[in-house]
Amino acid sequence: MDGNKVSLHPEPKKWKVPKGPKPIHHKNKNLIGLGRTIANQRKQENAIEFLPDGEMRFTTDKKEAGWVKMRSVTQENSLDEFLNTAELADLDFTAERNSQVKIIKVGNTALVNQSGLLSQEETDEIRKKHQLFENKLIIPRRPKWTKEQLRIQIERQENLAFLDWRRELATLSEKHDLLLTPFERNIEVWRQLWRVVERCDLIVQIVDARSPLFFRSVDLESYVESLNKPEENREKRNLLLINKADLLTRHQRKEWANYLNERGIKYVFFSAANANALLEKEEEEAEQRKNDPNFVSEAGLDDSEGEETDEDIKILKVEELEDLFLSAAPTFEQTEEFPDRKLQIGLVGYPNVGKSSTINALVGSKKVSVSATPGKTKHFQTIVLSPDVVLCDCPGLVFPNFAYSNGELVCNGVLPIDQLREHIPPVSLVCQRIPKFFLEAVYGIHIPIQSKADGGNGVYPTARELLNAYARARGYMTQGFGSADESRASRYILKDYVNGKLLHINPPPKKLEDGLWDNRSVDESREFNKEIYTVHSLPETRQEQIKAALLHKNMKFDEFDLANDLAKLNFSMHVGSDNNQKANGESQGEATTRFYGGRQAALESAADDLDREFFQMNNVQAKLDSPFHKNGGLSGNKKHNKKNKKADKKKRVVGY
Repeated sequence: MDGNKVSLHPEPKKWKVPKGPKPIHHKNKNLIGLGRTIANQRKQENAIEFLPDGEMRFTTDKKEAGWVKMRSVTQENSLDEFLNTAELADLDFTAERNSQVKIIKVGNTALVNQSGLLSQEETDEIRKKHQLFENKLIIPRRPKWTKEQLRIQIERQENLAFLDWRRELATLSEKHDLLLTPFERNIEVWRQLWRVVERCDLIVQIVDARSPLFFRSVDLESYVESLNKPEENREKRNLLLINKADLLTRHQRKEWANYLNERGIKYVFFSAANANALLEKEEEEAEQRKNDPNFVSEAGLDDSEGEETDEDIKILKVEELEDLFLSAAPTFEQTEEFPDRKLQIGLVGYPNVGKSSTINALVGSKKVSVSATPGKTKHFQTIVLSPDVVLCDCPGLVFPNFAYSNGELVCNGVLPIDQLREHIPPVSLVCQRIPKFFLEAVYGIHIPIQSKADGGNGVYPTARELLNAYARARGYMTQGFGSADESRASRYILKDYVNGKLLHINPPPKKLEDGLWDNRSVDESREFNKEIYTVHSLPETRQEQIKAALLHKNMKFDEFDLANDLAKLNFSMHVGSDNNQKANGESQGEATTRFYGGRQAALESAADDLDREFFQMNNVQAKLDSPFHKNGGLSGNKKHNKKNKKADKKKRVVGY
């Protein structure tokens, strides 16, 4: 019985760890693998590199994107220049705490802010120095390389050559006290130029017709010719394309053609803006013809009348420009190594000279993005023009050049106006180049100028006089004291100058008796642009206002002289001289400006106020024939008589 007994307290089971729920495999939501891509990039950034000499290099710096590397750098401060120089030289450095480090800028490569304009004697002296060292002003060359070299070897020798080039420019400006314009300091942008020059057969250097010599790089043409290889039957040629030629008159184009022909420079006149406008008009007519079969075009009626017969000054059309490229380009034969080789044409030039617009006109449709901001194109682009021709668009490059003042680069549209810090120098150039009456006619204002005795110019307005008149007429005032906002006004005026609303064409140099060439003076430059500043050059809205003002004055539009008769008219904010009142203190024959904010917003001269106050004394009428104190003063009693005051006080007390 005992063996059959069942234990009432069985042994407890051993405790086991619970397994938990089974894992559920969720669907991966990262379909594009962005996390893995970022992780792989991090590994590549911190990868170990072995140099050709066996040295191991490891860096933790983040690699920048391509568009960041291609940023244009024309001006650097001392610290950035020091860091970039150390990077190009592949040198390492450390900064110790509590140690004083002083960075000394070497070379006069930065522009001096000049508030005034140079005199003719100073300009001539600087020009002679520029001609003396003109052959020293070169662009960086790419060192020779072979296919057997590694990429890191080629980049190393390119960096060292670029660094030597920068040192030579700095030494040139420091030893001879020369002033250099801001030039491109990013080697990545120069590498784009090297590739375009090496692969192209015809290098077309595009310049602005308003100042062709400023935008032309003579050393670039020498660099292209140095790459000719007669033994390999490879030849490269240069061509100067003068864009925006529609802004020049026939006489101005003739002057430039004579200069370029005498110097032996291969050139062509072209207008990308007119070509693109004609293409858009043809597309609109094609669309209308598609909708209306009976549509008749009127575009070609006036073309035969204005056809230019002189081939030297003719502005080529798109078809004629394509034929010129083919005729100016060198001939080559197909080889076994390159059986399908095409003619490659490279377009090179400063920013904002119209390279992208020229390509759009050649292709016939918008293949390249166009922007008003200089430096839109970042990498060189290849565009197929025809089965046998390929175009290469190079990024805009600011070449090193000698400078007279820092305002010249802004007026030529090389540097962005929105990033401008000093606005007085470029506006001073505008005042010197554009006549006073034309500025008044364009903006509908009157610019009061001070005489030389009062500190003004006396001939043309200064920068502050123009900016004050423009800002106060438009109501651009600063907060606080309510002075004219000169910085805001300068941006509008400079953009009008760059866009051609305020037009000025630099004349070609004149030939001296000894055979040398010299720049023309300010007076000669004004005479060269005399035909531009007429009423027909004004905007259409301003012309309509002037026509209405002439009708009101019973004056004929055909007999109107903009320089002499403008002061008589009332239009926009401009008030003619006939409407001035002597009570306002204005002299007869002088126009005024209607300001926003009343008389307190007008710009007043201290000398004018003193003269006005002095000459108004003639209107005083004297009625007293005896001294003032003998006539009883103001009220017959002394003003501060104590006895009268006491008597009046007693009367008031008694009456109360």
